[in-house]
Amino acid sequence: MKRRRTVLLDLPSEIHFQISSYLLYPDALALKHTCRHFYSLVYTGVHLKVDWLVQRFERKLECPMEKCSFRTDEVFCNNQIRRIMERRRWHLECRPIPGGCWVIEGQSCSADLVHTWMKRHQKYYRNKWVGNLIREALAVAAIAIMIKLVWLLVSRIYSGQKQGLLPSLASNIADYLRSH
Repeated sequence: MKRRRTVLLDLPSEIHFQISSYLLYPDALALKHTCRHFYSLVYTGVHLKVDWLVQRFERKLECPMEKCSFRTDEVFCNNQIRRIMERRRWHLECRPIPGGCWVIEGQSCSADLVHTWMKRHQKYYRNKWVGNLIREALAVAAIAIMIKLVWLLVSRIYSGQKQGLLPSLASNIADYLRSH
């Protein structure tokens, strides 16, 4: 006699509801969109979204810096939230230590657990992150150099005023502009 396999949908709705109550927002949202039964059963309301964001903040993970609307899942999942969930799905936020996985509590994200297609995406996002970091560092350095140059110019003008050199500097500039 063949034994019938038990599948998740064969379980009573009460157990589905109990299981879904333990899920974080991204996991609950994924389960909610698997079928009509779970869409009507799984809760992804304001409390679940806020709890998820607070947990991310406490773990010092990326949190959205722009306004978030908590009314519906569609409005809540703006570009920044989508990027965060994608990074989470690919385990890009996990720490490389035993028990450092943020997706599956207590697990370790080792090279053999991550599929090869995910590794390619990890390289892409790491390179993109490093590129963004370098661009930001260059922008900060450029701003610092500009501030230094302005400071030097102001200090020379100020020292020229003290010594009475400013009128002669102004007349030299005016003569140069008239001749060209």
